[in-house]
Amino acid sequence: MAYVLGGGNDEADGFTTAIANFALRAMHESTGLVEFTQVVAPNQGNQYLVPQFAPITYSDYNPAGSGAGDGFGAPPLAVEQNPALGQGSITATPAVAATAFDVFYAWTTSFELAATLGAELGESYGEKVDIRVCQAFTSFKATPGNTDYPIVAGVGDGFARPTQLGAMELIADQQTGGTQTAGFTSNTVLGLVRNVKQNYKAARLPGTPIIVLDSNGDSATVVGPPASVQTGSTLNRLLGELTGGAVSQSGGSNLSALGNELLSTGRIESVYGCALIFTTFLSTATRTVIGAAGQTVLVGAYFHETAIFTVLKEGLQIKMGEKPGGLQMWLTGLAYMGAGVADPRRGGAINILQA
Repeated sequence: MAYVLGGGNDEADGFTTAIANFALRAMHESTGLVEFTQVVAPNQGNQYLVPQFAPITYSDYNPAGSGAGDGFGAPPLAVEQNPALGQGSITATPAVAATAFDVFYAWTTSFELAATLGAELGESYGEKVDIRVCQAFTSFKATPGNTDYPIVAGVGDGFARPTQLGAMELIADQQTGGTQTAGFTSNTVLGLVRNVKQNYKAARLPGTPIIVLDSNGDSATVVGPPASVQTGSTLNRLLGELTGGAVSQSGGSNLSALGNELLSTGRIESVYGCALIFTTFLSTATRTVIGAAGQTVLVGAYFHETAIFTVLKEGLQIKMGEKPGGLQMWLTGLAYMGAGVADPRRGGAINILQA
């Protein structure tokens, strides 16, 4: 039986509440990139201010060394450090989803419509947050090679510490030649993962690297040397590397365990000690930085979970009402969020060649 909104038992209020409840369920059930970031509330207006400072390191201490005998002074005593302090900020901005439909829906459908509308708004909200996270990847360093703090003689442990991690480059399959950076450029996805793991350890970051790549990259022809080669979805490239071409065979026989995990879940929890996550939203952020050719790339990322913050000033709000004239109902979802890089020392970009 259809529910008539505006009836004697406040059915309109119940319908709106049902939409909100189903939206909330969809949001809780979604698994997006936001779960690999730090979710915070603004600490200043609509911004989250993040302190950024140079590392503080330990030096060997020698109480018998020269100086005043209090442990501070010229080496070999402890050297008092004065780390440079800076501040980054991540800004939350509004996002709106607005739609309208005929009032006659109340005569033809039940509360299943509320479930459909709620799920659509909740899922779209989760997607919008993921899009903001993907757009934040372009804030990482655009070119290969780490940028390090200077090493000062007698201060700290004498090892380089990065201020920014360099970008990884994933060029076309089988492509050779051109401008490539050892340890940062690869023409295979598995080679890219090994490069990420190496640089992650060189930066002495804890835990497991999170790698975000594209699942629906456009196919393009890239002119050699040595010859023209095709690029496409990084997910399919990886699947081909894991299965030895079995993915193109009838029935998909002989899939490796990792390839089967990738097909069934859309991600790989661990390969070479890295977690691989695939998304359709990398196309929201592109640039032209690979090599000297100025070629278009999608921008993915590798990072520790503390590198990127998602700022939620307001969660999803749903409003509903009747438009002037009485022939349409309007439905609006409101959100206020943002995402950005909080610490460029704990993550880097992945430039994925597209053309």
